[in-house]
Amino acid sequence: MPPQRVKLTKSFIDQLELKPAIYRDSELIGFAVRVNNNYKTYIVEKKVLGKAIRSTLGLHGNITLAQARELAREQLFLMSQGVNPNDRKKKKILDGKDCIHLEKQKPTVKEAFANYFSLKSLRPRSIEDYTIVCDQYLEDWQNIKLDEISSKMIQEKHANLSKSSKAQADMAMRVFRAIYNFSIEHYLDDHDHPILTAYNPVKTLSAKKVWNKIRQRKTYINEDQMSDWIRAIIKYEDRGQALETNRDFLLTLVLTGFRRNECESLLWSNIDLTYGNIISIDSKNGEPYTLPMGDFLFELMKKRRRYVQSDWVFPSARSASGHIENISKVRVKINELCDVKFTFHDLRRTFGSIAESLDYGRYTIKRLLNHKKDEDSKDVTTGDIQVSDKRIREAMNEIEDIILNHYKKEYIYKLKAQ
Repeated sequence: MPPQRVKLTKSFIDQLELKPAIYRDSELIGFAVRVNNNYKTYIVEKKVLGKAIRSTLGLHGNITLAQARELAREQLFLMSQGVNPNDRKKKKILDGKDCIHLEKQKPTVKEAFANYFSLKSLRPRSIEDYTIVCDQYLEDWQNIKLDEISSKMIQEKHANLSKSSKAQADMAMRVFRAIYNFSIEHYLDDHDHPILTAYNPVKTLSAKKVWNKIRQRKTYINEDQMSDWIRAIIKYEDRGQALETNRDFLLTLVLTGFRRNECESLLWSNIDLTYGNIISIDSKNGEPYTLPMGDFLFELMKKRRRYVQSDWVFPSARSASGHIENISKVRVKINELCDVKFTFHDLRRTFGSIAESLDYGRYTIKRLLNHKKDEDSKDVTTGDIQVSDKRIREAMNEIEDIILNHYKKEYIYKLKAQ
């Protein structure tokens, strides 16, 4: 005997007592209300591929009768097509769990930075810059999921940082862009698909054309200023500098064209006092670079070796590294002494401008400045031409002659006497 059906109305369902029973609708076959001891539930019932299936639509009170009836029509149609709604629910639950699992795997900004540091081989200066970006500029983002950083947040952060320093604002965004691009490729699901949104939000700065236009510095100490600058360096005295470390460091910078961090971390094992060579580790590519020393620099290094017991050429008792680091206060004092404003990189540009003004071939100049073939991709002969150390030493002495001028012989005499 077929089950008794009733016309389901709101008033009928409301007055039903909470006793286990099922009341099937007389108008929409397969639609029913199931009463339990604690609640009433809308359900659908139908055979799917020969198997009787019952599926819940929702609680009476949470959804209306009209909503339940509309859901029932949709579900019954799918069931007539052989679709089991319970299987769909299970899949949806599993998909939801997968989403939650993937969401938990997504890194925060801080975690993405830490992962980048652990997997990439970075120069010390890069590590320093990236750490500043993470710990200072993006401090308020550290616990936010990486792909929750929106284009709007990027625009606002870039604008705020630009108020203090346009160069630092651009640097912070370039660093974040690198971290994000790396993380897209690193954080993958079980099928090797990225779990992060593929769109890098930093692209908005290019789309909006709001990157800051920073002019590259081209300053250096010209020949008219050089005499005053050298005099200030030689006469500079600093408390606690019995070894004249800061002064010798600045002289070494301008007489080699080394980058600041290259020169700061010079080891005595990189100074050849037999043949007069100085070896630096290029901070850009990590390759050793040998440069014959001019006469003055050679005597300067011999003088330092007589008195310096540390492994470092320019030691410091105050720094954690054991060698001097970014002696900006000394630079400012020199600026005041001679009224010649300069940065550490200006000294590299000064060396470079003097080297390029000499009457030497281009390959000698490239060797002096440590320019590699990849900086001149059209020059396929660079690797085949060797410039003798003798030729380089001659050039280094000419550079010393221009920088030290008539003081050179006097200074060499004093160095030998020390």
